[in-house]
Amino acid sequence: LWPAASQLPLPRHISDVPAASAMWRRGGWHAAVEAAARYAAPQAVRRGSAGASAGACVGGRRELSGAVGAPPPSCISGTATSSRSALSLAARGRAADARRELPAHGFGARAYSSAATAAGQEEGAKKKKAKAPLRPKEELLRDAKHHDVPVRRKAVKELGKYKDDPEAIQAIAVGLGDEDVAVQLAAQYAMGKVADKGDERTVRATLERTSSKCEWTRIAALSTLADITADFGHATRGSALDLEVDVAVRARLEDEDWGVRRAAIDTMAQRAEHNCAEAIAAARRLLEDQMGTVRESAIKAIAKLVPRGSREAIDWIAPRLDDWHESVRRAAVVAIAKIAEKGDQHAIELEKTACDDRSWIVRKAATDSLAKTATMNDLSSLRKLSKMLEDFDPLPRMAAIYGIAELVGVGHRKAIRLAVARLDHRDPGTRQACVQLLEKIATSDLTEVVGKVKERMDDEDEHVRDSAFYALEAIKKTPPDRCRWISDLPDLGDLDRLGFESSDDEEDENKQGLW
Repeated sequence: LWPAASQLPLPRHISDVPAASAMWRRGGWHAAVEAAARYAAPQAVRRGSAGASAGACVGGRRELSGAVGAPPPSCISGTATSSRSALSLAARGRAADARRELPAHGFGARAYSSAATAAGQEEGAKKKKAKAPLRPKEELLRDAKHHDVPVRRKAVKELGKYKDDPEAIQAIAVGLGDEDVAVQLAAQYAMGKVADKGDERTVRATLERTSSKCEWTRIAALSTLADITADFGHATRGSALDLEVDVAVRARLEDEDWGVRRAAIDTMAQRAEHNCAEAIAAARRLLEDQMGTVRESAIKAIAKLVPRGSREAIDWIAPRLDDWHESVRRAAVVAIAKIAEKGDQHAIELEKTACDDRSWIVRKAATDSLAKTATMNDLSSLRKLSKMLEDFDPLPRMAAIYGIAELVGVGHRKAIRLAVARLDHRDPGTRQACVQLLEKIATSDLTEVVGKVKERMDDEDEHVRDSAFYALEAIKKTPPDRCRWISDLPDLGDLDRLGFESSDDEEDENKQGLW
């Protein structure tokens, strides 16, 4: 390895090239070449005579042996010549030629293959990936009836690319009644792509499946209607066919299968006008449904349809905070936060009560909701959020960290004092949560706070020590000013839709910006 390093305009001792040294000790020729190329790129390569290079080579190997210890493992001795040649090329700034010199197999390739893979991906990212050609329609129609589920699923999905094709629409409609739910989901996706929203052909073909004897087909058809029919006020709404859809959806609210009832209320809420009395009344009736998932969907429908600040709607939902089903309780507290105005004390009290729920899922949702509804100067809510830092589950604690930071912002002295007071808590999870909160809201002029966080560097728990290290770095960079703190977390508000899209490569362009 050293001949290449000796040609770099750097000191010749191995400690001055730590990256190449570490890769050599692992036997990772590929990664060492990448390291040498990075060192050589920004600097001019000094070219010496052949004799001087050879002398440097000998001296370099001697220094390498003294600095690192044992020579490379014997299992890579057969690849040493080509590997040294590659490293030499890398040192001259010819990284691409160096990679071709490396052996394709052996210890060196295996030991640090991730570096070579990353380099290849970096180069490949610069070239736009060529889209695969569209498969023939006849082949897709045949595969849509294949006995193998993955083959059917992929064929049905690709049929969605045949825009406005009648045969493709009928084949996709048949896929809605497939015996496998993966194919049904692919058909639902494809039906939304094969034609514009509100297209009579797709709506008619899907509407026919709502009266199927199979409950899974009825569910798939209702869910698809929510996707392929346009929003209220669109030109296609109010037609004779659209009125038939309304009748079919209303009829399925009384279906014998709970999954169909849930799909029906979801579809009705999606299609209904905002503050639609009929849809709200239907959702209120389903609040008393025997199945928890139906009650959950009814709560979401009410939150979607009622106007902001509706005290009446909050009172409809509030009893569901005592529901035996935890997902219903979670939906209820989330809906209350969505409906309530900022600072609504009635909603805040309901959310505080939910923060003491027996389920961590509900407590986490209640903490998020309280942070959204409370105001910056509401000390009672701030104390409750600070109390959630002591929760025995990590997710409610994390919700409290981000909730407090977003609510009060950077430099809020009361929030900082509440966090500092818990730095000596008996639970390491709480100590870590307080350190992480201070990382976000403390400022560099608070020397006492910096000292308290520094003490956590000697904490008995390694996670607290790690968090304290990063918190100190962040606090030192935060100027002593009051400002809003903006979360760096992705928006996960629509968890029900995440994962609905397929992960197939042919639809990658639809996922850009998902996070």
